[in-house]
Amino acid sequence: KIIDEKLFNDLNAGKVTVSEVSEMNSVRKYLEGTNSIAGVYIQSTKETLSVYEAKSRGLLTPGTSLVLLEAQAATGFVIDPVKNKKLSVEEAVNKGVVGKEWKEKLLSAERAVTGYKDPYTGNTISLFQALQKDLIVKDHGIRLLEAQIATGGIIDPVYSHRVPVHVAYQRGYFNEEMNTILSDAGDDTKGFFDPNTKENLTYLQLIERCITDPVTGLSLLVIVKKGETYFFVDEETKLALKSKMTTKAGGKYKGTTVSLWELLYSQYITEEKRQELVKQYKAGSITIERFLEIILTIIQQQTSPKTSTTTTTTTTTVTETSEDKSFKGIRKGVSMSELFQS
Repeated sequence: KIIDEKLFNDLNAGKVTVSEVSEMNSVRKYLEGTNSIAGVYIQSTKETLSVYEAKSRGLLTPGTSLVLLEAQAATGFVIDPVKNKKLSVEEAVNKGVVGKEWKEKLLSAERAVTGYKDPYTGNTISLFQALQKDLIVKDHGIRLLEAQIATGGIIDPVYSHRVPVHVAYQRGYFNEEMNTILSDAGDDTKGFFDPNTKENLTYLQLIERCITDPVTGLSLLVIVKKGETYFFVDEETKLALKSKMTTKAGGKYKGTTVSLWELLYSQYITEEKRQELVKQYKAGSITIERFLEIILTIIQQQTSPKTSTTTTTTTTTVTETSEDKSFKGIRKGVSMSELFQS
């Protein structure tokens, strides 16, 4: 469930607010998703570019650029990383964030969010259902589905939010065969290209090689010049960090079980610190236990109150029915009961 029965009842009784629930990590993931690859960061000049601008400057091939932009459109919005704006395909073309020549291809990818039209029934159907009905090419559909799962879950186009995989099964948005294809990091799912190493990767692998913009929080694909050091975490180290779990983290992770990997890539850790700690761990200078201790200490320092500043909150009592309590979804409002049923 995106929200459990207790939370549903607390919302109904007014014990918690929609904004408080929306901020919960577990809920926000399904309402907004996590970051797609928003743009490009040029290591030598420290410049941030949109994917299309990187293509125009010859830093990315047209093929790599289109695949990255399709993944953006299929996970919610086309992103302008310079102005930190999320745009529909129509808006992105009008503002020059992408070229007109790609408009139709990106509108097609955007239907993974807004839904495809079944030509036989006229009903709105999901990306996977369109794939089953041969309305989109298999390789293309798998790439878009993979991008959705890597950024928080399969998008339900009817209700405009992401759903956990088991709910996607129940709603017919997914099946065992597709789960097997997407779970196996084989050639079928390695549809994304790292321009630095020339490797074909899954979308998740490529996201995990990105840096996080310290101002916007967006994920940016690093472009390095020949001879420059390209930092990324190898698969063996990544697996070790993902396997190390803790319940002791503070901040937004308080009271949850979370991996060292997730904490390392949270907003609490700077890019410089992240690289420094990974290098120390790989060199054998620190153990994985010490690694975790350092991360937990940094998070504690950042989240413990600096001063006893008090914020006055004015509470207005409003009588609402459960249907009135609407959350901000990807493209439209999502009712409380819909989150409970998901």
